Amino acid sequence: MADQENPKPPGILYEDTGGLAPLVYFDIVAAYGAMHGAVEVELATRILVPKTDGATEVKFLSSGRLRCSPTAAANLRNALDAALKMLEQPQANAVATTTMN
Repeated sequence: MADQENPKPPGILYEDTGGLAPLVYFDIVAAYGAMHGAVEVELATRILVPKTDGATEVKFLSSGRLRCSPTAAANLRNALDAALKMLEQPQANAVATTTMN
């Protein structure tokens, strides 16, 4: 029964490129949409800007733009849902939980 709840993803060819692939950190999804059959997502990172009066202003900067097919967007959504589900489970140790598709 457990195999039906968590089906194995199809085998894919994956090559680790080390540090060549960019790491994208973001705080919010600033905008999203679709154009000509492609999904578009704008990612933004929060920054704090000191002001001359001692106050701090919060701004958001673009940190990345995702453009993909609907199929790739569905795969990304499924991966994010699965990762969030991992966070809901109590962890016995502090080792990070990862899975390779």
